Amino acid sequence: MANTLGPSSAQTACLELSYQLAGLPSRQDYLYAASALLFGLLPGDCLAWTAIETDAARAEVVPYPGDGRDPEHLASQLVAVADDHPMVVSYLGDGTDMSPRRLSDITTRTHLRNTRAYREFLHPLGTEHELSIVTGRVSATSARGWAMNRTTHDFTDAELELSRALQPALWLLDVTAGVSDRPSEAQRDVAGRYGLTVRELEVLRYLSTGLTVEAMGRQMRISGRTVRKHLDGTYRKLDCHDRLIAVTKARTAGLI
Repeated sequence: MANTLGPSSAQTACLELSYQLAGLPSRQDYLYAASALLFGLLPGDCLAWTAIETDAARAEVVPYPGDGRDPEHLASQLVAVADDHPMVVSYLGDGTDMSPRRLSDITTRTHLRNTRAYREFLHPLGTEHELSIVTGRVSATSARGWAMNRTTHDFTDAELELSRALQPALWLLDVTAGVSDRPSEAQRDVAGRYGLTVRELEVLRYLSTGLTVEAMGRQMRISGRTVRKHLDGTYRKLDCHDRLIAVTKARTAGLI
């Protein structure tokens, strides 16, 4: 499927991705559902959502399909070879370029097979080819995103283009996954004291992630104009006219 997707089909895939993944009840549900969808769009042998912080020697790996591999063991292995992993080095070495890329775009087969990362981490997993899609801010020491892995053949140019088309939606979903969880009883009580509606509370929670009005509208499937109306009501009820002050008040009050 990914090999033949044209521009209109790629747009359809992005919309379907957003529709299927928005508003899931927990981050765990989001990661599983997103893994299944990406596995269909960019098929391979396995994939994983991965986050790494090299300065803290910490990583998280959520593999798919779940075939008995221990996520904590995978995470510790990744940390151990991070300074020698071509993909990790490529992203952390240039925090300004977060575009999707393949292993073959950044290293040769000869160089890859001479790395400790290949011998101790990639090859034992059967990973000969990899395509990565970053979904979080990249700094000199941290990154997060998806890694699609194959044994027998590389990802095509068409699949690379599809990953570029999917990246904005995946980035937004990664930021907001779990944000729209049902508010707790305590949060609903506080919202009631301020007179906030359910929609205003939802807008406030998305506001705290740094999303723009347009992005909030896409996530909530309402227009930017409607989002602004909810924001106006939220600001009025919290007695403020500024995003930062509203979020600070909301955190202090226990609304988010």
